[in-house]
Order: sequence, then C-alpha cells, then structure tokens
Amino acid sequence: MFLTPSSSAALRFFASIKDGRGLKPSARDAGIDKEVGYRWLREKYLKSRRDGISASETIAELGFTTSRLMGWEAEVERPHERNHLRVDADQEVVFWAAIDRGQRMETAAIVAGVARSTAYRWAEKRFVELRRSGMIVRRCTILLQLTGPRVAALERRRLASVRKAAAAATAAQKKAVASSSRYADRVLLDVATEGQKLFRSRRAQYWQLMRDGLSNADACRLLGMHPHNGTLLREAAKFQIPSLNPKPEPSGRYLDARERLQIADLLRLKRSSRKIAVELGWHPSTISRELKRHRRPSGDSLPASAQHDARQQRARPKTRKLVANSPLRILVQRRLNRFWSPDEISGWLRKGYPDDLSMRICPETIYRALLLRDGEGLHKRFALKCAPGDGFVKRDGRDDSDEDPESST
Repeated sequence: MFLTPSSSAALRFFASIKDGRGLKPSARDAGIDKEVGYRWLREKYLKSRRDGISASETIAELGFTTSRLMGWEAEVERPHERNHLRVDADQEVVFWAAIDRGQRMETAAIVAGVARSTAYRWAEKRFVELRRSGMIVRRCTILLQLTGPRVAALERRRLASVRKAAAAATAAQKKAVASSSRYADRVLLDVATEGQKLFRSRRAQYWQLMRDGLSNADACRLLGMHPHNGTLLREAAKFQIPSLNPKPEPSGRYLDARERLQIADLLRLKRSSRKIAVELGWHPSTISRELKRHRRPSGDSLPASAQHDARQQRARPKTRKLVANSPLRILVQRRLNRFWSPDEISGWLRKGYPDDLSMRICPETIYRALLLRDGEGLHKRFALKCAPGDGFVKRDGRDDSDEDPESST
C-alpha cells in the first residue's frame, strides 16, 4: 500500500517530528519504515519551497533537519510536472507577457506557440495561486484575461478541490484518533533487541538464584557476571528480591500506562483535553489534571514519567506527612503544646498558608498521629486528652506555650 503524506500515519509521523523526536522514533510511532518518512519529509519540503517559502522557514515548520537537505534543495528548481505536460519555460514567459499586454487567452497561446489546452492549464494554475493569496475573483478575471463562465468553472473546480482536501484531512484525523489505542498497544509491546533480551533473561536467572539462597558472589559466578553487576541489580531493586506474584490488573480507578500513552498521542494530534476525555471515557477534569501535572513547557505530555510518578504515589507503605515534612510537624506540635485542637490547627494552617499546599493537613491526620499505635511524628503526651469532638484542656494550670516535648528532658 502506497502511503501518502495526507494519510493518518503521516499525520502521526509529522506530529511526532514536530515534537522534536527523531526520524526513527517518529517512524516507529507511525508504524512505517524510515525511508517512507524521508519521502514524506522530502515531498513536504519541496512543496513548501516551490510555494515561495524560504529554506529556513520551511525547516522551522518541519521541525527537522537532515544531511539530505542539500539534495532536496537542488530539486526545487527542477521541472516537476509530468513529461507530456512539460513546455519550455521561455514559452511560458512569452505567454504571460502577451497576457500582460492585454491579449486574449487564445491569442497569447498562438504567440507563445503552445496549444490552447496548455494555456488554460497555465491559467488555472495561476488562478489557484492568486485565489490562495486572497485576491478576489473579479480581479483574477481581469489579470488573466478570462471570460466570466471560464472563471466560474475554475472557481467551482478550486472549491471542489479545497473541500476534497479538507474531507481527506478530516478523515485522516479521525482515522489517526481511532488508531490511538493500537499505537499505545504497539508501544507497550515494544520489541526488545537481542541485548535487551539477554539482559532480561540474565536478570531473571540472577533473582531466581538469589531466591534459592545463593549469595551475590555465587550467583554472579554461576552466570558469568561480575559481582559489581549483581550489586547494581540489587541496588536498583532496593536490596529486595522481586516477588514472583503477577502484577494486579488495573482497577479502573486510575489512569494506566496505556491510557497515558493514548493521551500523549492524542495531544500530538491536536485534540483538546475535552475530546481526549471523550475518546478515553474519563471526566475532562481528570485529563486536565493529568496534563497539568505531567507536561513539558512545549506542551507535549510525558507518559513515562507520569506513570512512574503515579506508581510512586500509590506505593505502600508511605512515609507519614508529619514525618516527611519537618516544618509542618514543628508547627503542629507547637500548637498542640498550646492545647489547640486538631480542627483549630488545620483551619489555622489553611488560613496562614493559603498558597503553600505542603503546609496543609486535615484533622484526621493529626488524630491518627496521636491516637494510633503506628502513628508517627507527634509526641504522645496529649493522646489521653485527645478524642474526636473533644477540646484540649490545660493540665495542672501549667501553660506549655512554646515547649517542645521532643527537646524537653
């Protein structure tokens, strides 16, 4: 099948190139060979240059440069029409000079020594260029020395061509959007190289030997590895042997890796967040939050880092907020020393730090740190006085306004 630069695969290819990806990754995204990508880039470059756009502007529009540009530039001035339509360039100059002198189309064709069909073909080409530049039909009629019926026919053919191109672009866009799920599956099932297969096989054998009770040195010796490579594997796994249990299926409550790849792909295809939400069956606010969190300044999404961050956020057990955030813990502890209730502390932080989300905490988190056995971060001296719905009461008439129990003896 001959793929054209207006196909859905080309749409994804050019979108990926525009995002700054290389030729080979963009070709893989579109599911084509890299030489097909070179052909599309060459055709688009030549069309842009022949339309009068400079080389630097064309390169900036493509978002791509290659060593083949010199060869493409040499083709710009070459005749690119079919052989049986080629006419000497000097004859066309004579023809348009006669038109500029006010001669009719038929007379100008005789002066240039070309057939009338060739003259009308030149006139139609010039008419389309003038209309594309914004010139009105009446002005085109005067400049080209055409009759009213002939101009009306040319305008109908031009509009039909424009509608056909628009319909083809819309169909390619819809087809590209419909193939977004297949694109995500292809990326997830990316074929590994021989080196990657060997590394994954050796890594699996290494962890199996570790499960059998062998030391790092013995496992590496059996596999023909340097012990340092085994240490790197252990460090990557945080010195924990990976479980053999299969990963649980996505619950449907959160976006998964496949959906994040689709979001990035649809975003390259110029789909809005609301339309992406419709395609994936999620609420628009979910897509909006996902893009707000994981997006480059250039505008494209980062599905790999988004999936990694989501996996890290859902990892359990998590470090308690009052343990990880020392400034917040100190403020909460000082307010507890003054016998403020958790609800008062939560409200005070919300008003005192309206723009700093790291200094927010809900009352339940404070109660958990005080009352539960696994609660961490706060001193337990107020645990007996604290219960949901009850306030704090001063003990023995003492005012522990700024005393920090962790520093007291």
